[in-house]
Amino acid sequence: MLKGKTKIILTNVETGEQEIHEDENLVTNALDKIINLEMAMNHAPNTRILPLATNALGGIMLFDGELTEDPDNVHFPVEAHLVGYGNQSVNTTDIFRGSYNSVESGKTSEGYVSVWDFGTSQANGTIKAVARTHNHGGADPLYNFNGPEAIDTGSGNPTTDTNWYPIRYDGEYLYMLKGNSSTHQMRMARVKIPRMRMGVADYSDVARNYELVASWDTLLTTYTYYNNEQHTREYEQYCYADDPVMYEDGHDGYIYCIGLGATNSYNIYEYGLTYFTIKYGDESYEKSETVRERTGLSYYAYNTGGFAWARRAYGHVNNGKFYQLSGNRKLFYIVPLDNIGAYTTIRIVSDNSSDFIERMEYISPHNGGIYFQLYQYTTSSYQYLHGILYPDGVFILPNVSYAGTSSVHGNSYIYDDRLRTCDDDLIFWCTGGNTYVRFGWEANYLGTINNLGTTITKTAAQTMKIIYTLTDIDEEESEGE
Repeated sequence: MLKGKTKIILTNVETGEQEIHEDENLVTNALDKIINLEMAMNHAPNTRILPLATNALGGIMLFDGELTEDPDNVHFPVEAHLVGYGNQSVNTTDIFRGSYNSVESGKTSEGYVSVWDFGTSQANGTIKAVARTHNHGGADPLYNFNGPEAIDTGSGNPTTDTNWYPIRYDGEYLYMLKGNSSTHQMRMARVKIPRMRMGVADYSDVARNYELVASWDTLLTTYTYYNNEQHTREYEQYCYADDPVMYEDGHDGYIYCIGLGATNSYNIYEYGLTYFTIKYGDESYEKSETVRERTGLSYYAYNTGGFAWARRAYGHVNNGKFYQLSGNRKLFYIVPLDNIGAYTTIRIVSDNSSDFIERMEYISPHNGGIYFQLYQYTTSSYQYLHGILYPDGVFILPNVSYAGTSSVHGNSYIYDDRLRTCDDDLIFWCTGGNTYVRFGWEANYLGTINNLGTTITKTAAQTMKIIYTLTDIDEEESEGE
């Protein structure tokens, strides 16, 4: 078992005055989940997990609000905003990211001490909580993962029933979708892939056999298409059965199939929001009536037809809110699905700037909000920046440049429009081939949680040193505390 202790030293660079804070830490269940997953998939844990102090817990994140002190609270939080972070490297330019102090870090007789230094321009503001995370997560908490690895989907007869599309994973079953453009039917099947705490009768059926659990027609809506004053026709709009990318888990017990209303204007969808849901919370898989709302907002989508068919990069549902990229790609709309008119507008880029929001990421925070990618012009060229938009409208955009690719982190076999957002077990899924899918796990998890006994306010007149000690303790010592 592990025990964590945080020591934070703020030093005024002009007077030398120091402010010291020390707190104990809660170690979450994230490590058990990740280690179990890695071992179950027969990977070498030394490459991504061990040693814990420099890999699985090699990063650190700072937040401006308290975190729920629960061992099962493992996801990157959206109820508290990111203030600073760091991993096992040195950084002096990012206003959020501190530098790892390798000179003062290292093994002790009982564990491991990790030290991070933040300059006067870094991590300024209110700090109420500290958390350890994966080394990769400490490098890029807004968009990072480990993986991918291939798993056979159990697609039945590979010659006749292939290319199932993952939609969600509940820790025991992987649920998949497959449509039929001729019948306009969508099927849902599941494969048993338990990864945590096997029961005496549990089994893992990843080789061949899937279980069909539901199906439904994919008709989204019917509307009148006006060709001219003399010619009209009724048009049935289906949720593209052969491309289940339009479906996403809303993290609220429903799968959403979302389309944007038809328009004659290229790339601009002004008629509003159209969607239906599939209820999975009670395993009824009931399809709702179509909801069609005229919002008056301009939406961006990259096709000229009446439907944003594979453009979930420009619209996301997460925890009861629809996040939509505007037509000019300078701002976002946050639209509550239970009150469409109460939307908020969040400007990311000024109208006269040459910068624009390139896309939303397909992996999204677990409890609300979105990750997004900004296309920013520098003095000589463009660069990509990754940001987060929180459900309360706050956004953070670290000035860290990334190469833009059509695939995720250079993995050409994982395309962004096939990724599925993380689930309760920190895992996400994407398509991989005819008879298999790929999975990975998010790296910005909460490995430890430390709500500070006293709120810290760091200013530009101060440097900050974080000394974090991880100690090995036995169960008897833990029970005695």
